[in-house]
Amino acid sequence: MKFGVAKELITPDCLTPMGGYGSYFRKYFQGIHDDLYARALLLDDGKNPVLLIAVDLLFHDYALTGKVQDYAAAAFGMDRDSLFIAYSHTHGGPSVEGYDEASQVSPEYEAFLFERLKCLIRRALLNTFEGTLAYGLAEGDWNINRRKLLNGKIVNAPNPEGGKDDRLQMLRINDRTGNIKAVLFNYACHPVTVRDTLYLSGDFPARVCHLLEAEYFGATALFFQSAGGNARPKATAKFGEFITCGYDEMNEMAMAMTQSIKGAVAREGAFRLLEPELEARQFRITLALEPFSKQRIIAAIEDAEGFPATKRIAEDVLARYEELPDAISLPAGLIRLDADHYVALLGGEPCYEVMLKLQASLGVKRLLFIGYLDSSAYIPDDKIIVEGGYEADESALEYGLKGGFRPGIDRSIAEAFAQSFSSLSRGK
Repeated sequence: MKFGVAKELITPDCLTPMGGYGSYFRKYFQGIHDDLYARALLLDDGKNPVLLIAVDLLFHDYALTGKVQDYAAAAFGMDRDSLFIAYSHTHGGPSVEGYDEASQVSPEYEAFLFERLKCLIRRALLNTFEGTLAYGLAEGDWNINRRKLLNGKIVNAPNPEGGKDDRLQMLRINDRTGNIKAVLFNYACHPVTVRDTLYLSGDFPARVCHLLEAEYFGATALFFQSAGGNARPKATAKFGEFITCGYDEMNEMAMAMTQSIKGAVAREGAFRLLEPELEARQFRITLALEPFSKQRIIAAIEDAEGFPATKRIAEDVLARYEELPDAISLPAGLIRLDADHYVALLGGEPCYEVMLKLQASLGVKRLLFIGYLDSSAYIPDDKIIVEGGYEADESALEYGLKGGFRPGIDRSIAEAFAQSFSSLSRGK
């Protein structure tokens, strides 16, 4: 089995507006707390190579993935289905195309980012070695559900009884001499520890990567966000509400996660060696929307307490109401690592329940779930749609959608992945 790893700096080299909370008010970053990176991991069993790219950004539209896939296909003959890009969802990055308003996006940074991703691929294909792939699992109580029923309405508040994914899933790559060359880790939690602080930062996922790379000299650490749509850092939950923490709290969370990973790496039997039989598919899932009334959109525009950016986006939605589609096309993918271990990937911000239902429907022994392939929208399950709340439909206008999702999303996702899973099985 052959592997390749690479890491590339993507911190802006020009002043850009902030993404995340800062984008609501068109604020520029004031400094750099810690650098942003893109990291790549190549898996190659000699038949079907797969390239996974992890990026320290909020997210991006899928057009960037398409451009990178086109480049890799033209330059190296790489199958488009084999290249995936996912975003950590740090709220401490710059504004990007596909989510933020066009006036906030920096063309200079977009060009810089694309060139860096091309360099990343070239370096990953150069820095190859023979080694082994192993799967590991740890658990940690670092996140908390953020959907709480209060006075008959779902609000954004800490919910200790709410569902969340405590699993920290890992892939460990060793070279033939036994040295750790890469650690991929996967966890479900919004990187919003410092919330609207106007300094560039990869938040807790990036800090864990820094700590792991310091611990395992010469190794590359990659974080892939899981179904974190309705989970926030537990450290930010205080006295029944969410607060803005500092970098010390971020560091404490990252150190605890790092210790859990290091403990698993050192513990005999915590990882299972895989016998890779790689294959990958990428596909689209059509999800129907329930259009808002024009009166509701007007109310959002006139809301005195609404975010300025949301109001401007709502104005655009109203102006283009008739031409906007009544559905979205959500990117998705499925990777077989071996007969028992699969990776499922989904665009948007999937909620915990979406991952649970997909795992049950596929029925595989181990499913590593990755979200945030693009900036489509929050992806709720049918139950959340009925309950309502921010993830169900209140956030739709932020994403430039004319409505929230219609019930039936569970079936649409399950059927699309079942078809892809069947094609992988036939390929085997």
